[in-house]
Order: sequence, then C-alpha cells, then structure tokens
Amino acid sequence: MRIAVTTNGRNVSEQFGKTIKFTIFEVLSGQMRGKLLINVSASGGQEALIYILKNEGVEVLLCGEISDKVKEALKQYDIEVISGLKGNIRSLIRAYTKGYLRED
Repeated sequence: MRIAVTTNGRNVSEQFGKTIKFTIFEVLSGQMRGKLLINVSASGGQEALIYILKNEGVEVLLCGEISDKVKEALKQYDIEVISGLKGNIRSLIRAYTKGYLRED
C-alpha cells in the first residue's frame, strides 16, 4: 500500500493546496518498507498535485486541511483521504496502520 502525507519538515503540512512536498511511504503488512520524498513546489496547482498522487499509485492521503472539491477528485481515483491532521508524519503513518485514523 502506498500512503502519501503532505509534508512540511517532519510534520504534516497544514493545507493540501499549499504543500510543497509529499512523503510517500510503502507499507506492507503494517510495516513501513520504503519512503519517497517528492518536491511539488513547482507543480502547477491542486490538479497537478492530484495527478502526482495518482501517478505514484497512492491509495491513501494523510493531510491537514483540504477542500471538499479536491477530496471528491481524489476519491474518483480511489484515493482514501484522511484530513484535518497535525503532527509528525511517521507517527501518523503508524496510527493509520494500527487503525486509529479513519477516512473522512
């Protein structure tokens, strides 16, 4: 499973549309097996961010604030969205894999 987190340093970024990086984790059997950091600062808007996530095979997005319009667009690509999050990205990944975080 590929899980993307909007990233600001070691923490989740506050707004999807203003994120400049995604950290994409490969999670197998509940364990983090790989990590990819993608700089999206020159991506060209929210549509481009959605396209990047789709192209990277992301199945789950963990993020801060996100508009309902963007959530719906991501769901069209079968990307589960869990928003309103704050804190350390690794802690959020662990919380998700243990079932503590649920889709909006």
